[in-house]
Amino acid sequence: MIALHNRLRTLDFDLKGDLSFFQNWTFFMPEDYKSEIGELIPTGPYAGSLGAFQAGVTLRTRYPDLRATAIARNQTNTWAADSHRVVETAKHFAGGFWGVDWNSDIAKLHVIPETSGLGADTLTTGNTCKAYLEPHNPEGRHKGLHKLKEWQRVYIPPIVQRLEQQNPGLNLSIHEVFSMQELCGFELLARGSSPWCDVFTHDEWRDFEYARDILHYYRTGPGNKYSAGRGFPFLNATANLLSAGDSAGSLFFSFVHDGDILPLLSALDLIPSAEDLPTDRAPEDRLWKTSSVVPMGGRMEFERMVCPYVYCHSNAPLYPNHVYCDPPHPEPYVRVVVNDGIVPIPGCDDGPGKSCPVAAFERKVMLRGWEVGDFGRLCGLEEGAADKITFLHQ
Repeated sequence: MIALHNRLRTLDFDLKGDLSFFQNWTFFMPEDYKSEIGELIPTGPYAGSLGAFQAGVTLRTRYPDLRATAIARNQTNTWAADSHRVVETAKHFAGGFWGVDWNSDIAKLHVIPETSGLGADTLTTGNTCKAYLEPHNPEGRHKGLHKLKEWQRVYIPPIVQRLEQQNPGLNLSIHEVFSMQELCGFELLARGSSPWCDVFTHDEWRDFEYARDILHYYRTGPGNKYSAGRGFPFLNATANLLSAGDSAGSLFFSFVHDGDILPLLSALDLIPSAEDLPTDRAPEDRLWKTSSVVPMGGRMEFERMVCPYVYCHSNAPLYPNHVYCDPPHPEPYVRVVVNDGIVPIPGCDDGPGKSCPVAAFERKVMLRGWEVGDFGRLCGLEEGAADKITFLHQ
């Protein structure tokens, strides 16, 4: 985006047509932009700081009893990946959930390093899975970028043609047009509006949406062979907490990047696709949409619910009105919520509210562990590398 801005400023002619606004447009970051790139937006209607605080208030409203229990038991550990914007997100969330006067006496925030040698004992397995990071591995991290480029070569050339007809000699590249579309989103966050959004048609924005879907699907989502394996250590640690129930603690909050949420979804096979996303067209009926799965401030929640289960039987057909019921007994269930929407666990959603019995959930996770394979072997780690998460406890 910065390179595009700098090149357009050096043109020896004024831009016309859809780009005519550029003559009076200023970049939305200061000249020392490097200090702000990748940071949490502190102001405006779409501020990340505000979104995180609101998320804290939302969950405080939803789970007041669990919050009270955690405080009473002094079990308020939370975790954040060691990125400045992630840590800041965790702090703003804490202000909304624990209270604006929260401190380490009320809630304890633990920063988990993003270093490469931690094996599975991390929140960010994308930094520890060596095979995934290998630049020449066609199935690794760069797969998303390669698939993105295939789709860009389909939908962007007509846009280039239109803008160059309005501005002869502009000589736009495919990458520059994609940067223009990204400018719309980033400037929206920073300023609340952006003239770049008006450069493109509704259909062109739908194509851009699909471009982002492809990038995330193949880079960290289910279209990447390492995704489910990368997400399994956190899924397994979470399953152990859900199995233990109240004795383990009432609340566990972890803060990560979007590229760490997607592997967790893959590990549970939560949004399965009948086929991988194609790069020659944009299917209208696809389930996988980045804007729904990991929007800005995306969340994934595992709820453990205990519901009274009553077994009744009758003497039918001889005495159909004689119904006998055993005393109710508690039955634990797991329910998954993604961005405030309940998402049924495939093959295990016959409990209350599309939930899954804890015992069935345990079996599901165990089977997924066999399917995705050993984390160290999948990632090509040395013998003795950590194979599970150890820090997630109260």
